[in-house]
Amino acid sequence: MENIKKRFESLQFIPFVLVNGMNLFPIFILVHVFLQHNREFSYLLPLLFFYCFKTTILFLIRLKTLPMKKLLPVSIVVGILGCVFGLFINQSIIFGWIAGSLLGICSGLLFPSYTTVMFHERSLNEFKGSSQLYSLGYGLVFSAALFKLIDVSMVETFLFLGLNLILLYSVISTYPDYTIDETIPYPNYSTIETLVLFFVGFFTVFIIKGDKKLGVTNFLISLMLIMLVLLVIYFVYYKKITRQRQFRPLESALMIYKGMLTNFILVFCTLYQMINHGKSSLMIVYSLYLTSIIISPMIGKKIKNKQHVIVYGLVISFLLLSTHQLFYIGVFTLSITTSIYNQQLNQAVYQYLVLPRDFRLIAKYRLGNIGSIVHQLIMMAVLLIVTNTSHKVSLNNILHSYSFKEIDTKAIEVLDVSKYSILLIFIVILVFLYRGQKKEAIFSK
Repeated sequence: MENIKKRFESLQFIPFVLVNGMNLFPIFILVHVFLQHNREFSYLLPLLFFYCFKTTILFLIRLKTLPMKKLLPVSIVVGILGCVFGLFINQSIIFGWIAGSLLGICSGLLFPSYTTVMFHERSLNEFKGSSQLYSLGYGLVFSAALFKLIDVSMVETFLFLGLNLILLYSVISTYPDYTIDETIPYPNYSTIETLVLFFVGFFTVFIIKGDKKLGVTNFLISLMLIMLVLLVIYFVYYKKITRQRQFRPLESALMIYKGMLTNFILVFCTLYQMINHGKSSLMIVYSLYLTSIIISPMIGKKIKNKQHVIVYGLVISFLLLSTHQLFYIGVFTLSITTSIYNQQLNQAVYQYLVLPRDFRLIAKYRLGNIGSIVHQLIMMAVLLIVTNTSHKVSLNNILHSYSFKEIDTKAIEVLDVSKYSILLIFIVILVFLYRGQKKEAIFSK
């Protein structure tokens, strides 16, 4: 038994890859399910449920406190159950709906709980992880095997993912135990506010993702107007009614901005490149993103607490992304910069005495999810405005090309204008955030 434990302890390079990969790997699988079945709406639902639960599950979690060292294995078990239901997807698509939902819950809970546990282990037990080079090697092998299996059999793909999640569970079960003496009480969150955030986020993601895949934009304008009204109401509620807030507005904005950056990479950059260069672009963008996450800790150690490096990295990345020839380099540099930015935020929030230590990072990731939703709203609003004013191609045509993984030369100019507009928005926000940090101390009491 002791020998088995030591073997699992030697596999510490596995959790980092699988935890980060669970944001991407289920997407590859569920997109393939959708494409295999002639893009029928019922076969799109597993992917939609994955996105919706992944983005919103953290809002529900704040109502029921569960220690992160318990939430981490629970999230993995939920993912394993999702893979089990996925084994029966050929019998009934209902199993696919359940699988997509469970994998979304797993993905939404896994990363924040794992990150928190690792911070605890390092600070309380001086726990050291494995070499990032091992993680990179495992990530490349795992990704290659998964992509190959997706083309061969859905059942074998879900089985492969499930077995690796079982391996992940076995590895994290060897982590040393720890005890946390919490001195800060857990906040009393409003149930109504929590449920509103969950349902608004859930249906916003559902409509936007559904429109992107099926090219049906009937609800977009209505959604934009409804969201605008809700944002005004929530802003009034935030400023006038609710007094107890864990983070200052600038601190919240920094975390929301990070969520926007990540969503821009995974959503807009894939849409832009797929319509420009075809379906292989999806794999390239996601592979660059996953690789950058794996190697970024090595780079991040060199530039600790150097805020200006992050700003320069973002600006350079935006400039690279504004070109056609250097776009993939821009994706890679933006992914690395965003990952390092995220690491610095994690470190700052973990040491910030506004919440119990076990729940600080999960609050940060909730704000990141809000940023993800905000970016998707901005992206669809920009696309809607640009297509309506250019009269060269409709938003329906762009979304149709994206859904069918087709190159559309007519859409390239429209997408370029949209890209420049979104990048300009990111730069303007960055300027305000940078100026704000010069005037106000952040993450300090």
